[in-house]
Amino acid sequence: MSRLLLIFVTALITSSALTSVADAGQSKPPAVFNTQPYAEAKKAAEDGKKWFIVKATATWCGPCKQMDKTTWVDDKVIKWINTNAIAVALDVDAQPAIAKSLSVEAMPTMIAFKDGEEFDRVVGYKSGADLLAWLEGVARGEKSIEAVQQRAKPAADGKIDTQARMEVAKSLTQSGKFEKATEEFVWLWQHMLEHNPAMVGVRLSFMANDMKALAEKSPLAKAKFTELRDQTGELLKKPKVSGGDLSDWLVLNTIIEDQKATLAWFDGVKGQAKWTPMLTRHAYQLAPLLIEHGRWVDIAALYPDPIAHIEQQFEFEKAMPKHELPEGIDERTRKIIEDMPMKSFRDAAANLYASLLAAPREKEASAFADRARVLDKSSAMTQALISTALKAGQPRAAQLQWLSSPEQPTSKQDTADAAAINSLRSRLESALKASEKAMPKPK
Repeated sequence: MSRLLLIFVTALITSSALTSVADAGQSKPPAVFNTQPYAEAKKAAEDGKKWFIVKATATWCGPCKQMDKTTWVDDKVIKWINTNAIAVALDVDAQPAIAKSLSVEAMPTMIAFKDGEEFDRVVGYKSGADLLAWLEGVARGEKSIEAVQQRAKPAADGKIDTQARMEVAKSLTQSGKFEKATEEFVWLWQHMLEHNPAMVGVRLSFMANDMKALAEKSPLAKAKFTELRDQTGELLKKPKVSGGDLSDWLVLNTIIEDQKATLAWFDGVKGQAKWTPMLTRHAYQLAPLLIEHGRWVDIAALYPDPIAHIEQQFEFEKAMPKHELPEGIDERTRKIIEDMPMKSFRDAAANLYASLLAAPREKEASAFADRARVLDKSSAMTQALISTALKAGQPRAAQLQWLSSPEQPTSKQDTADAAAINSLRSRLESALKASEKAMPKPK
């Protein structure tokens, strides 16, 4: 697993935990929110010369519910709203037309209207202090982006806060200022590492996701990002190609949704000795795309030493930091979160096993599966290996031996596991019979 995936998993764990805690909280909006229909509440705010504050939310949004438990019951926030505004909670699923008219794309989103016109918005979880600071700022006529833009200005020594410029670009996108957002992202893509080399991971993950979101909305942005892709593509034609240039090109293809270009390039270079080490180093970018297109044989070519790779992945997953989970989290969610590193390991092992079978590299596949099942002796590993092999159309009789009759269930979890194994055995037996019938009969 790459360092970028570690960042992703960490964020996912935080989000999952927050959602679980929030689910145990209140289901009704806090009392600070007006209960009138949206249009009536908005008109009341306009007639009363007050701010109209909209919180876009959803029943499944953990951060939204957490704000209901903390931010929206903060005494200072309540006092400000009661004095200066009318606030409503907009369920985006219950009122999709309004959510669409407001261009809500993430929850929670807080929007401030003055005299019927949107003045500013902020996205994401805000503490009581943070939300109050934003509310007081809009009351002074200040937009949230202005403070970020101030931070993004070059310092006296010429240094630039690239994180602040990323926030500016994202805020411009959320405000519908696509041309300016595009300019910011193009500058960041070309220059951010000059000012902060440590942002290399963020550039290829979080910022790339923001660029992709902008490209989906703006033809101009997509055209500009395509130019960046084409410029980088020219570098791949040179006798010596850097890993950084290849990573950039692959990510830019994802941003502009041109994975056909990636697959065409891959087909042109696979099997060439010059490119083999590079393909192996970029397997984490290429393998998901190949899996998506069912190209299992090609996946195996990315891993010259499958067992060494999976052992390295296993050690990485074991070293994943343990997260202190919030109190009150339910046991099921706790187990899911705690099992995330090993699930990632199982998925990676299963994909590689299926690709080795498809290659066909039978002996390696068998040795690989044996090693994977030693590293992770759980039933979940065995099920992952077989399920993915079936997905890739690679059933093997030996896999039936792995599904020996489970012991007598002693708990609900064991009962569910036994049922899953029996179902998998049935699928595997059917696949083996179908495979046997499809084999040509000897003459």
